[in-house]
Amino acid sequence: MTDFIKMEDYLPHQLKAQLNPKQVEKEFGLTKATLKYWREITKDTGTLRGPLFFNDGNVNLYQRKIVIEYVNKRMFSGSETSETRETEETQNKSKIRKFKKKS
Repeated sequence: MTDFIKMEDYLPHQLKAQLNPKQVEKEFGLTKATLKYWREITKDTGTLRGPLFFNDGNVNLYQRKIVIEYVNKRMFSGSETSETRETEETQNKSKIRKFKKKS
């Protein structure tokens, strides 16, 4: 899998930096509203939704490294989906069966 955001492009202190939702939105394009929704769902269900965050009252912070890992892990690439591989395998099996029937 290819990383879309490369960790090597950041210095160690930059990866450790804590970002507020506005900074995450500006740097990664994850809107403040989406981040807020994910935090609310996380609190309601007890299951993490979105990148891991630090919450102290009204302060919500995200470590840059964690946001990068989250984005890289969930970035969609059509060529890398398991569904595509399964579809190709099914089509190949169908061709094999057809070939065997003719023999």
